[in-house]
Amino acid sequence: MPDNKFDRFINFSSISDKKKRTEIANTIYKQLQKKQSYSAVLTNENTDNFAAAIENILSNKVMQELCIKDSSLAEHITRDILDFMNKTKKQILITENPFENEQNLLENFKQINKDSYEETWETTASFIKENYKQIDVDSYNEEFIKSISLENDPKNFDIVKELFTEKWEGYLFQEKLKWELRIIDEQRKIFCEELYEKIEQLKKLQELLEPFTGELGRLWDMSKGRWQKVNFDILKEYAELLERDKPLQELAEMLGRMHQAEREYEKEIFADLIIKPDWKVEHASKAELVGIHESDDISSMLPAEAALLADENTELLFYKKFTEKKLQTFEYQAKILSWEEEEILKNCQKVKEETKGPFIICVDTSASMDGPSETVAKTLCFALLKKAVRDNRKCYLISFSTAIETLNLTDLKNNLEKLIDFLSMSFNGGTDASPAMIEALRMLDKEDYKKADIIMVSDCVMPDFDEQTKKQIIAAKENKTKFHSLEIGNSGNKKITENFDNNWVYDSNNKDCVLQLIRDINGIS
Repeated sequence: MPDNKFDRFINFSSISDKKKRTEIANTIYKQLQKKQSYSAVLTNENTDNFAAAIENILSNKVMQELCIKDSSLAEHITRDILDFMNKTKKQILITENPFENEQNLLENFKQINKDSYEETWETTASFIKENYKQIDVDSYNEEFIKSISLENDPKNFDIVKELFTEKWEGYLFQEKLKWELRIIDEQRKIFCEELYEKIEQLKKLQELLEPFTGELGRLWDMSKGRWQKVNFDILKEYAELLERDKPLQELAEMLGRMHQAEREYEKEIFADLIIKPDWKVEHASKAELVGIHESDDISSMLPAEAALLADENTELLFYKKFTEKKLQTFEYQAKILSWEEEEILKNCQKVKEETKGPFIICVDTSASMDGPSETVAKTLCFALLKKAVRDNRKCYLISFSTAIETLNLTDLKNNLEKLIDFLSMSFNGGTDASPAMIEALRMLDKEDYKKADIIMVSDCVMPDFDEQTKKQIIAAKENKTKFHSLEIGNSGNKKITENFDNNWVYDSNNKDCVLQLIRDINGIS
């Protein structure tokens, strides 16, 4: 994690060392993810008295579990803790200091001498007796009087004064520290109450929307007020409906895979390294007799050549043959196993990496969808939302009856309430699918939705699209956009389903095969 990640948040307290401030921020972040045990960095001295508060905040087990799985969430919470430290320190600085009068009294007493001792001691002694029982005021008074009587040793008075004021300062420092820690702890309780409430709400969302395990950081900035508006009951209801309805789960998974059906390939050249064994001959080594040849190797010469050397008449002939390397000698040969590397270039077809396209969901919210059809439509939308988040795909919802309403489900942090409103609404009104399809086609022109899959969920009890819309659908298909429909019931207008690449029927009466693929141009089942 870069050192400057928390720069905006680490200008807290009187810690002037930027390196130390950054170290504290990174230590909090790492401890949230359990990547570091409690560090010596987080001491009162290093954190300007926030050590106990930080340790207490970080002790929440649920928060640690979530942060271990989501580094983005750990980063958000680290910033919140640093922000809490900043605000609390400012609160301490603007709060009326209850020790101001005592500090002035102490500073004035530091300035006294032998002559002014008597006129200040009574006030000082009275204050000390009332506030610091542990300081023996009478003993110090005796020491002061004794030092005053020693006229030849004026330094003795200053020594007694220094001992007295140092003890006083020590107790004053402890009282100031207690006061400051009390404020920090009060602010910590307020901070933790809000922090842990958000953590619990986030935990509920994680359980209801499983794919958000790695996306919790995106939802963290929702304010406390907005968390309170989240209807977790409706989310839980549709999570349970989806869990029971396996066919809808399968359809959502199938729609997620459709975009992968048409794969693009590219040629890739790669080097294949082959290692082969190779026997190499070493002629200088004696291992195996393979024949006779001419050389000057006396140790390998034939007995006949040695006979030439034994006779004075042929001795010169021997030397001549030796000089010319023409002695008849045995030929030996040794073979050693070695390994050779050979690089072979090969061509292969590689699947092109392609980001999965977004979902554009058109949902029929007309009166004819009221009842079980409405539940099916909402549950499928819930399933597709989970799929989109899990695969990091954008998701855009268009609900239609006589008019249309749109909802960008990609920005869930700002639209969670609207999603809950959609799941809670009652379907009514007439049916006109053309405006919804026109809006979906319009979204295809946007950069983020160029490769979107369009899904329509309806009972299809509606008129067919107009000719202009049909032409736009054909043009979008040529640009590799896929159109899918889920017909709820089996009494819809077959003309309208002909506009889609893939059509499914949801038949609640057929328990053995609730989802039935009735037409699939691409042959995907």
